Amino acid sequence: MRKLLFLISCFLFFSANYANLPKTITRDYYVIQIFHCATKNQVASIDGYLKNTLLPYLHNEGIIKVGVFAPIDNDTAVDKRLFVWIPLKSINELDALDQKIETLDPMGDDPLIHLENRDSSLPYNRFEKIITRAFKFQPNYVTKTNLTKSSSRLYEYRSYESPTEDMHLRKVHMFNEGGEIEMFDRLNFNPVFYSKVIAGSRMPNLIYMTSFNNMDERNERWKAFFNDPVWEKIVVDPAYLKSVNKSETVLMSARDYADF
Repeated sequence: MRKLLFLISCFLFFSANYANLPKTITRDYYVIQIFHCATKNQVASIDGYLKNTLLPYLHNEGIIKVGVFAPIDNDTAVDKRLFVWIPLKSINELDALDQKIETLDPMGDDPLIHLENRDSSLPYNRFEKIITRAFKFQPNYVTKTNLTKSSSRLYEYRSYESPTEDMHLRKVHMFNEGGEIEMFDRLNFNPVFYSKVIAGSRMPNLIYMTSFNNMDERNERWKAFFNDPVWEKIVVDPAYLKSVNKSETVLMSARDYADF
């Protein structure tokens, strides 16, 4: 009996201490697919594919939120793009999706892999896929926002490339420990996600997205950002200087058939 009581006491002790251990936070993975088109007809064709085929398929696979965005200058751009943003709970989800795609018959007619137009013209000019992992200071994408879903709502996609891996990690540090993420939250940038690119054509690189009710609000937020004491301090910090050698900013609107 004493031995049994001793074992029970040990079990309760270790159980209590295990419960007090810090929990490991799971960080999201994001797949960003970019369709590059040359004509409005191609864009319309991809819109139809995303709305009627890809998004329903992903929803059926348990991916609740999928974003589809287009640059606000798409109509006049030579390279007309559609951005598809797919959040995943783990990299294993990406592998599972890929394995299911591999089971499809390329000689068949499954609409998930057959995008060709009826006149045999190409549905898009080029397609790229980027795989990223969420920053540790925002490990999951934001689902709640005070913004309204309207035609004026603006999404700002930013890509920061660094000259070396060391400089890239310094820029990531600038967002996390340096305080940029805290600034974006405090100044109401309504961030959707921050992420480190782990596979893509531009590396080393990081990508993040914020959102605003309209262009005027966006400009006001950035003005406040550049005048913020935290930014004025870290922008001249020697540890972060020259951490970015190429950046891209894309102002976009969301497609109404998607989840953002």
